[in-house]
Amino acid sequence: MKKLLGFMVMLAVFALGQGALAETKSYALPNAVMPSSSCIVSADEAALPVMDTAVNLSRIWTSRPQTTTAPVAWLELDGDVDISVQFIGQDITSAIVRPLSLGITPAYQGDTVTFTLDKPAQLTVEINDQQAGALHLFAEALRSEEEILATTLCFEAGLHEVGTVTLQSGQSVYLASGAVVRGQFLANDAEDIRIYGRGILDGSQFHRWDQQTVPIDFVNCKQVSISDITILDPAAWTLNLYLCEDVTIDHVKIIGARSNSDGITLQSCKRVAVSNCFVRGWDDNLVVKGYDGDVSDISFTDCVLWTDLAQSCEIGYETRADVIENITFENITVLHANHKPVCSIHNSDNALVQNIVFRNIVVEDCQLGQGDGAEFLIDLTTTKSQWSKSKERGNIRNVLIENVTVLSGKVPAFRIFAINKDHTVDHVTIKNLSLMGEVVESFDQLRYSFSPRKLGEDIVIEP
Repeated sequence: MKKLLGFMVMLAVFALGQGALAETKSYALPNAVMPSSSCIVSADEAALPVMDTAVNLSRIWTSRPQTTTAPVAWLELDGDVDISVQFIGQDITSAIVRPLSLGITPAYQGDTVTFTLDKPAQLTVEINDQQAGALHLFAEALRSEEEILATTLCFEAGLHEVGTVTLQSGQSVYLASGAVVRGQFLANDAEDIRIYGRGILDGSQFHRWDQQTVPIDFVNCKQVSISDITILDPAAWTLNLYLCEDVTIDHVKIIGARSNSDGITLQSCKRVAVSNCFVRGWDDNLVVKGYDGDVSDISFTDCVLWTDLAQSCEIGYETRADVIENITFENITVLHANHKPVCSIHNSDNALVQNIVFRNIVVEDCQLGQGDGAEFLIDLTTTKSQWSKSKERGNIRNVLIENVTVLSGKVPAFRIFAINKDHTVDHVTIKNLSLMGEVVESFDQLRYSFSPRKLGEDIVIEP
């Protein structure tokens, strides 16, 4: 096995008599990957790798979207690190670091923003009260390169044009820091497979419609682990699992811009844990579907989302499974909700969707309803859609929506709508909902749309 090439810059800051205060590590981009033309980033005065990737600020779906770019940078750290971000050619009049829960108040002067980062974070730096051109900085905990097993396909630092790679049972893929891999990874009927490392999986070279290359596409697989990698500019869906079981997805970072660039899509899956991920896409961020076979025991926790188009946390629309149950979205921060609902269940087929939890959801900037979007923060329906295949509609049962907070932006609307008395939405509790600092204690405080007849039981709001 070749020794991993570093392209590594090691930075250490020492205080006399106090030992190491901070240590950071970063890796150069391959020579064939152009550095960002809009942004220069440094950590403790040492340059970080920064590249531009496609993003999409349009709020109307089209098969031929006009994308733009935004910079993305990577860093590993242990201790306090001083970050400097130069937005080339910009006159900065305001700056904000998100998520706001980090508690960072940046300074700015001329074209440069500065702040101190004291822990790993998936964050954005935005200037002049606009989403355009924001820096995405993925700062991970400092660690050594992992031991590579003999069954692992290893991509060292550098550029790799790999096309389609099909994984077999027991096989892993390692993307080293500094690696940019252009291709896709497929698996069918495989067990014990893994994709990991802090490299980049890049879909920019693939045509959206002629190739429709999904970067990670696993079908009927078990014991799957996907962690730490960054996926940029997918040509279609980004991370797609179908009929998979016993899966962990952790610390995956996704930025997509082209049509249907859904982030993490789980179709007819069981026992899946998604955690600590960053997802920005030009379609649904986190989505559960049920084409065939029951769906159960899926959790999304501690994720940061930026929803340019479509929905943040969704179940549906394809719900042709018999049962979709025990689904949790928890500790989710939505930096920008621009288009369609943040919390939604669209049961447009025959499934019984039950035991669903949306808990501790923070929307920092609510701009719902832009373009061809909808203003609903919460949207629960059993109505037919363009994706419906079943003759009969299903039901929604036992939904808890707890600790949902909208910090700023536009006041959203709400919808709970059942198609008829046999296909209803029942036992929904909305608890501790806060809109711009106001705790909602009754439906009278909301703009809402309910079924014209009473087609559900026990739909309540609690402070």
